[in-house]
Amino acid sequence: MITVKLFGKNGKVTCVRSSGHSGLSESGSDILCAAVSTLVQTAYLAISDIYGDVGYKKGDGLFEFNVPEGHDAEVIIRAMCLGLQDLSSGYPQNLKLEEA
Repeated sequence: MITVKLFGKNGKVTCVRSSGHSGLSESGSDILCAAVSTLVQTAYLAISDIYGDVGYKKGDGLFEFNVPEGHDAEVIIRAMCLGLQDLSSGYPQNLKLEEA
């Protein structure tokens, strides 16, 4: 299962962590993994473009980045979450979105 966890403080997301594997298909041909990776990494790229490098961690089945405070970051995170929620409704056994 892929878990995307949103860490927050005072009602604002401060960190996004995507971890795990969906198990739908073998590595390299998994459409859910590709969709989640695209949403999460595009959010990271957009935030880094606006605020400068915000730092990230990457590993097998892991992508994590920090979210700076700012109106633009909130809009980007909200857009990412809408896409993830839509995917999760279609693949509830393979993708979970959590707030910590």
